[in-house]
Amino acid sequence: MQIKNHSTIRKTPTIKLLALCIISIGFYWYIWLWKLITDVNKLYQKRHIRRRFWFSALITLNILTIYMHAKGIQTKYIINLAEISWLFVQLMLSLQILKNIEAYVKNEFDIKITHNIFGWIFFGCFYINYRINRLPACIKKEVERKIKKLKG
Repeated sequence: MQIKNHSTIRKTPTIKLLALCIISIGFYWYIWLWKLITDVNKLYQKRHIRRRFWFSALITLNILTIYMHAKGIQTKYIINLAEISWLFVQLMLSLQILKNIEAYVKNEFDIKITHNIFGWIFFGCFYINYRINRLPACIKKEVERKIKKLKG
């Protein structure tokens, strides 16, 4: 998506993102997320996302999860507390990214975009990737709707 100030949000096919995450055992997800946050921060600078804070929390919880699995801590439960915490932090980060994109579109195009809460909860960052890939079409559709409303 090309913007006035020559900033772009990289578009990655969601299937490709999922495949690369599986092949790299999850490492590619962190790289993709770092680049996404960089793009969103360049795009909408009013609400800067602090990458270092979020990534240190996510990586620490991921390491803690691996340690707990290796030591057999909390194996009698379905999931351990570190995994639940990681999921919560990841969801909060993805919500912040979605809100920044939403605010940018509202500020730049005066268009309110909505998100599917179930897509966000169940798919997190993969849902964000899907929405970014569909963003130009959503903006175009809303602009056409506004033009039609003005003419009619």
